[in-house]
Amino acid sequence: MRPRSHTGYRRLWRWALAVLLLVPLLLLGSVEALYRYGLSRVGELPRAPRPRTDFATRVLWTSMEEGPLLLEPRWPWTLIANFAHLYCHPRDRQQPAGSHLSSFVALRWLASRPEQERTPMLNWHFHGLALSIWISRHWTAEELMSAGAEGARFGRNLIGLDAAARRYFDKEPVQLALHEAAFLAALAQSPARSNPVCRPETALRRRDFVLSHLRALGWISDAQLEDARKQPLLPPEIMTKLRAGGGCWL
Repeated sequence: MRPRSHTGYRRLWRWALAVLLLVPLLLLGSVEALYRYGLSRVGELPRAPRPRTDFATRVLWTSMEEGPLLLEPRWPWTLIANFAHLYCHPRDRQQPAGSHLSSFVALRWLASRPEQERTPMLNWHFHGLALSIWISRHWTAEELMSAGAEGARFGRNLIGLDAAARRYFDKEPVQLALHEAAFLAALAQSPARSNPVCRPETALRRRDFVLSHLRALGWISDAQLEDARKQPLLPPEIMTKLRAGGGCWL
């Protein structure tokens, strides 16, 4: 017969192991349950847009995500890992790929829903977080990129890459040159600070920064970078038209 003391120790270890396994399972289940509850309060879910393939839309992605065209699904374990990393390294605010743009698209969708108008601010952001997680799980990076291009703001109630390309260059996005697409990407980051009429030097500097970032990502060559930097910020006739119409905003 085995000594009773050894049997007791074995049972104790089994209980301890069960508890150690149960705690993370409960934590993961709680996170998933919170996500599903928040999603249930969203109501109608957005449909994924048709993916866009033009280069200007891809350039716009880099201004919103500052990384490659990638959308990482967010699961309970990745959310917990990201929170733990942020807690241990508060200065390192790196987020999963696509998280910034998915949050932007989610909050924009909620803002368009009449049933969300009276939702308290804290609950509204909670619903937006749940919806952004859902987007990361069910959309592709190309679909998210397209939704971001459709909702990007370029100043003075100018919304969408198509409208911005027509206003500033009298072109469709697919027709934009490299330096033109880079300017619109810089403008989407901060319409006030990149205003080509009020702050042309700042706008030019931010455009060139986007171009350098594209080179760092390997999307363009050194020759393309140098050629794009030599180009004017806007065509002279467009700049004259903007100045005549009072193109400054705060």
